[in-house]
Amino acid sequence: MSLCLAAEITKSVSLKTGNQLAVLEFEGWAVSEPLTEFITEEFRETVRDLKIFQVQDRGITNQLKIFKPRSKDYWACWSKECAIDLGRHLGVNYVIAGNIQKKGDDEFLIKGRLFSVDMETLLNEFAMSSSGITDSLLLEMKKMAYNVSGLPVPDTLSVGIDMSQVATTEDIKRKRQWIQLPPIPSKIKALMMSTALPGSGQIWAERKYPGYGFMGTEATLGIAAFIAYYQYDKAWGGFQETYIAYQSETDPHELMELRPQIIQYAADSRKYNALIKNIRSVGLSIW
Repeated sequence: MSLCLAAEITKSVSLKTGNQLAVLEFEGWAVSEPLTEFITEEFRETVRDLKIFQVQDRGITNQLKIFKPRSKDYWACWSKECAIDLGRHLGVNYVIAGNIQKKGDDEFLIKGRLFSVDMETLLNEFAMSSSGITDSLLLEMKKMAYNVSGLPVPDTLSVGIDMSQVATTEDIKRKRQWIQLPPIPSKIKALMMSTALPGSGQIWAERKYPGYGFMGTEATLGIAAFIAYYQYDKAWGGFQETYIAYQSETDPHELMELRPQIIQYAADSRKYNALIKNIRSVGLSIW
């Protein structure tokens, strides 16, 4: 049943809508965060490698959180309304959301949903169980990636990754948490980038128009400052040259001609010097 429905999904990708897909991080129930992150990323990479969907990177969701914060429950996004709303903000055609539950000591239950943002509907809902070992769990997630993409699962499918170092339960995660460095929040990363280069943080956070606006303004101010300094240097050089000639000149007629030139060069020097200071003040305020 799931394979037939997945085939219909593949057809709709090619004929009706685009194929941009966002895979939300699976929610872990009694499962550690490192394990859910690892499993979700492996699932995302498997779907990407199958080349039915164009899968967005995991960082885009974090970038969206910077400027559109929501509660933690929202990001689990199990309802159709939530998934479609989030998919529109992410600019994708499809959204996959799901969870991984630990049932008993040696059993995992994986649930997932595939939503169409363009058609505003739930396309498929799937569930798989694992025999408890983490390699089996990863293998089931890879099988799910094939089903979602509408492709048959090959008999030779294997894990190919050593998961022995991945913490499985919340208890293990709490014991090992003290050796992990805290991650830098995405908002702080954007702030640090904007401090180094105004506008770069906004561009990194997918707010391209404000980011390019800041960069364009800084570039314009830089060009204006360069032109103002060039004019100032030219006026100051003319002032010095004319003033030296004025001091050594003895002809009253020549002195009368040099005096207004000195006054003009001095006025131009003051004008361009003031312009440079104003540009600097505006640039610092934007910074």
